[in-house]
Order: sequence, then structure tokens, then C-alpha cells
Amino acid sequence: MIFDTHKHHGHNYRYLVRRWRSLARRAGLKCQVFAIADEFELFFLRSPAMQTDGGIYLSAGIHGDEAGGTEGLLFWAEMNVTLLKRLPLLLFPCLNPWGLVHNRRSDAEGRDLNRCYHLDDIERIRAQKALITGVTFRFAMCLHEDYDAQGVYLYEVRKHLRPIGPELLAAAGYHLPVDLRPRIEGRRAESGSIARRIKTLKFPFMPEAGLLALYHGDRTITLETPSEYDLGARTHAQAAAIQRGIELTLN
Repeated sequence: MIFDTHKHHGHNYRYLVRRWRSLARRAGLKCQVFAIADEFELFFLRSPAMQTDGGIYLSAGIHGDEAGGTEGLLFWAEMNVTLLKRLPLLLFPCLNPWGLVHNRRSDAEGRDLNRCYHLDDIERIRAQKALITGVTFRFAMCLHEDYDAQGVYLYEVRKHLRPIGPELLAAAGYHLPVDLRPRIEGRRAESGSIARRIKTLKFPFMPEAGLLALYHGDRTITLETPSEYDLGARTHAQAAAIQRGIELTLN
């Protein structure tokens, strides 16, 4: 399958929802609403195989100006529609619909939602956190993009596991160059891979990936594709990294 940018509207949330609902029907899953924010319904999908441990968490669109993530997650799901019911999945296709529609990083109130996971007074985040209370994941992946990136790169947090970031980058690198800068976002990088350690006391805020790494995940990946590149290439790179991450997790 090839992603066709002429047939897709990366910032059309209603169209995104229609495509997910169509896919869910074909896969035998349900799109379930978990919150309403900025007058948009936010939804998730949970496969029958998903249990309280050992599952796979995938999310996109917490920054609305990063359409490669929302398109990449859907494209990956479309390529695996016959397998979705059997995989232990919890999917959040778009966590910031208002931002997606307006091509904005923030929500309608100007908040960077990826700096708010330590808070419980934002209804959508409280509802999302409730869905994963008591749940741990073998593999969690948050899909992002970076305006300043010179290629695809990622952050990896892992607990006593071998690193798989280089293999995910190799898969994504078939579609986009890998960002080879020795320092990315002020952190030491090795061929696009940044190892992270998450400690609560060092965070003045809590990102989604930080919450997952601290309380819910054995391995958490934050993937970043360069948002100034072609949407089709970004979509393919995101989907390829997801696919490789799941293969390495389950095999």
C-alpha cells in the first residue's frame, strides 16, 4: 500500500475519524469516545487481546501541527487490518483534534498538552489516564514530529531491555534520512537514537511518554519525523517504525 497525499487531508479531523471508523468496522473493533474537548470527541480503540499487562500502546496527535503521526498511525493500522483484533492494542489516534484542525501545537486554550500529564484538572488527560490505570505495556510509542529536525530520530526509555531504537530508525530510514547530529534537542544522540532516563524529580512537567515510562511501560519510544519533509514520506516512516517496534516486541 502506498500513501497518496492527494487523497488525504492531514488536518481534517472529521475525515480522520471517518477513516478510523471504517477501518474499525473492517477490523471488528470499536472507536470509543473517552472525552470531549474543544467541542471535539476524542476516541480510542482497544482490541479484545488487550489485557492489563503485556500490551502495546500507540498514540498520535497530541501536537496538532504534527500530522505525520496521525496519518502514520492510521496508515499502519490500514496495512494490518486483519491482524488488529489479535494484537494486544490500545490506540489513541488523535489526542488534540482542535490543534490538528488549526495546525497548532497547543489546544484551544494555548496549552501544550504534552506538558500536562502531571495534572488531573484537564478532563481529557484525566480520562486518558483513567483508561490506563493499573495497566502496563511491553511497548509504548508516542508519535511526534519536529520542525527543526534534519531527519527522523527517537527517544528510548527502557527497563533492563536491550535497545531497539536503531532498528526502528533503520526501518524508518528507508523513507526518510536519519538525523545524524551528535546532539539533538540538547541531548547526546547516536545515529538518531537518544537514550533517556525518566526521574520524577527532574521534571517540572510531565509528558505523555514520561508518564508511560514511569508507571506503565517496560519500553517507551518517542518517534520524531521532520515535519518539513513530504507528508507521504513521513507517514511511511512513522508506519515502518511502528511495524518494526511491534515485530521486535512480539517475536
